[in-house]
Amino acid sequence: MTICPHCGAELKQGATFCPHCGSDKNTGWKEGAEYSDLDLPDYDEIVENEFGEKKKKSSPLTIVAVVIVVLAFMAAMVL
Repeated sequence: MTICPHCGAELKQGATFCPHCGSDKNTGWKEGAEYSDLDLPDYDEIVENEFGEKKKKSSPLTIVAVVIVVLAFMAAMVL
């Protein structure tokens, strides 16, 4: 077994990166992996992309029109 020159953790035979600190063979085991500057997408942007735009609320005019149609239908049934 080899040892990581960066953190001293034991590495498996043929390992290309250290599972403990993240430094890898390609960078010469110089630096550990840094995950603090990840560019994560905005949650609302993901939701909009996956599920589309949010539904619009019904306008008051549409609600009034539906009520009038229902009342007219009920009046026609009574007569």
